[in-house]
Amino acid sequence: MRILHVDTEKGWRGGEQQLLYLVKELKERGVDVAVACRVGDELEKRCRKEGITVYPLKGNQTGDILRVGALGKDYDLIHAHAAKAHTIAALSKGFHRKPVIYTRRVDYPPKKNPLTELKYKLTDRVIAITEFVANVLKRELNLNDVEVIYSAVDENLFRKVEFNKVRAFRDRFRGKKIVGSVAALTEQKNIPNLVEAARIILKERGDTVFVVFGEGNLRNYLQDLIRKKGLEGSFVLAGFKEDVYNYVKGFDVFVLPSDYEGLGSSILTAMLLQVPVVATKVGGTPEVVKDGETGLLVERRNPVKLAGAILRLLDDEELRKRLTEKAYTTVVDKFSVGRMVDAYLRVYGEVVGV
Repeated sequence: MRILHVDTEKGWRGGEQQLLYLVKELKERGVDVAVACRVGDELEKRCRKEGITVYPLKGNQTGDILRVGALGKDYDLIHAHAAKAHTIAALSKGFHRKPVIYTRRVDYPPKKNPLTELKYKLTDRVIAITEFVANVLKRELNLNDVEVIYSAVDENLFRKVEFNKVRAFRDRFRGKKIVGSVAALTEQKNIPNLVEAARIILKERGDTVFVVFGEGNLRNYLQDLIRKKGLEGSFVLAGFKEDVYNYVKGFDVFVLPSDYEGLGSSILTAMLLQVPVVATKVGGTPEVVKDGETGLLVERRNPVKLAGAILRLLDDEELRKRLTEKAYTTVVDKFSVGRMVDAYLRVYGEVVGV
């Protein structure tokens, strides 16, 4: 089986990590895979590093439709991994005449317009990463055949942790409890929610520092907000790290303060590394974080409750232990890369007819 994957997103976020997990495992299982993605972007670099065939796209929609249309003729199916990639894959079908699969990773409704109707009509199978995302598609587009395949985390990630880096990270904030997040600095992730929660927490205990790994268009705004709140030195925007798991392992508490979330794959990393999780009750997150069982959930845009949940975990060692043990077993049992790839291979076989 030959599969062409298409992803047109800029930067490196959860969706790109999921795609890399998928193509690496498919390749190891003997599937012929290739990735069409933005030229010069992080996904291209990482795919090439892993020996995955890459076809550069230039971000011009018409040109990229023609490019995928020509490339797709040599593959058995085309798998799109983002909304713009979905448009390109679906509209190129007139050239390559091959089945198209689309994985939807976001929890907000698709735009209702003729283009959306056309590209879903041209799509042979739609995959959602959570039941919540699937239900949004069913409700908004009247789609009946939406399958759920959960995002995953590399179950061997713990073996990759470099504990000298973990120690160095913790030594940087010696004597402090580290509350951290891994999130793009975008409106969706609502880092200001965490900034306000940090202000509340630091009034009660000064032995806490907040560190956010990620980049995005709100960096300057957030830096100004941190300064205005008087949190300089206590709230750090640490930027993008390729080996971010080495830093997550150093957190005392992991927080995802999003307004919207398909699943929040960074949560899976924290759970696998046995770091206690606080997240907002949005999108598909409650399908991963069971409140009081695998983490703590709070209402979105409520920094007081967010601060309360963080403080609860910082203060209660027994709770942390119970949550992290259950979270770890949940991730290993339900959200492994192997399980995800098995599900996709089954879908590929059904669509292609092998």
